Amino acid sequence: MKHEGKIYVAQTVADDMERLCREPDGSISDKTPAFDEEFKFPNGMRMAVQVCPSNTPAEESCWTQGVLFEPEGAELGCTDVGESFLGEYYVFHNGDSYEVTVEVVK
Repeated sequence: MKHEGKIYVAQTVADDMERLCREPDGSISDKTPAFDEEFKFPNGMRMAVQVCPSNTPAEESCWTQGVLFEPEGAELGCTDVGESFLGEYYVFHNGDSYEVTVEVVK
């Protein structure tokens, strides 16, 4: 079964996150995601979309991932590391596909 959802962000957030994925930024923390928002599917599963800093944010740009969690909070899987913020994040679990798309609010 395919489960789908969308996370909408302001254009300024999208621009900032895309910039962080292209350029190193020493002003961000190396421990806290620059973006971390969850989408909750009707079956209780949740996917967090994150923009994660590298261990050396002044030298390396951020990267993105989607992380799938069960309703009780255990991590079930994650996407490959990505280099762009907007777009689709897929995780497959027990024959089901979980997809969250990040889009700019219109």
